[in-house]
Amino acid sequence: MAPEACLASLDIVDCGAALALARMGPALSPAGIRLRMQPVDRILFATDSVRVGAFRCPTDHPSFSDTGPIENHLVVFPRTAVRIRHAGKPWFFADPTVVTIYNRGQEYRRTAESPDGDRCDWFGVAPDLALAIARDLDPRVEDDPERPFRFAVAPSDPVLYFEQRALFQRLGNHTADPLEAEQTILEIVARVLVRAYGAAARRPRPPKAAETHRELADRARAALAREVAARTDVTLLARQLEVSPYHLCRVFRAQTGTTLHGYRLALRVHLALERLEEPGVELSQVAHDLGFVSHSHFTAVLRGRLGQVPSAVRRAVQGIRLGQRATA
Repeated sequence: MAPEACLASLDIVDCGAALALARMGPALSPAGIRLRMQPVDRILFATDSVRVGAFRCPTDHPSFSDTGPIENHLVVFPRTAVRIRHAGKPWFFADPTVVTIYNRGQEYRRTAESPDGDRCDWFGVAPDLALAIARDLDPRVEDDPERPFRFAVAPSDPVLYFEQRALFQRLGNHTADPLEAEQTILEIVARVLVRAYGAAARRPRPPKAAETHRELADRARAALAREVAARTDVTLLARQLEVSPYHLCRVFRAQTGTTLHGYRLALRVHLALERLEEPGVELSQVAHDLGFVSHSHFTAVLRGRLGQVPSAVRRAVQGIRLGQRATA
């Protein structure tokens, strides 16, 4: 399907989005990603400066492995696990604990790690804004202004993930003021880039075994993501990956900056934020399904990570203003 056809059939949620997209011209696919078959993107919000969309691509979609090239400067929050490879670069593992980053025109490929395919939400900015945000962090981006985003991935954290989920829901519910929405989107993109530069500064010069170590860490992340609620231990996980427990722990921390337990706990929090969007969801059921020891453990973790109890988090990610009465 041609980009113009994608524009005609795309599900535009925000009534102002259609006008903004039309002003950008027919050469651009509004979804941020050029799709050759049935579009799998949904625009929630669009102005001349920013766009926000939901990307849902099942594994059996004809273009699952290649839906590029990207047509906007984007930061993307994965909601499922996939492997991504930018053209000419090594594969990397993407899940809800990271944010992926794309320049306009970026070609890439993906492979599935989850039966749910690729489910993610993205925030795009116009080229001049992308350059301005990146320039504040690194004046060298002026050397290649068409590609101001220098990194492919950045670490996320529960607070950032929570804030973008809350904004995403408010955009979908049409309760976000456009001025507030644009400002928040620009702040989210800037914070992602700050985290990308910070992670790069902390990353040591890779040894000869770096590729092998990175692959081991990615395989461990994939194994934990597949069974996030399972009560496993380092010995069992190391046996599955055919390495020693000590080697696994040492390599994982060196590659990710966190422990196996810390990674799994962060992943559970990110997934909890998605589950809490469901109307009528029981907090105790979410805690049980994601492997928290108890409801009180779930409450303690969310309060520690987000500064709020689960009921307040649920109201926020369902797009309900905190001053209103909760519906669940």
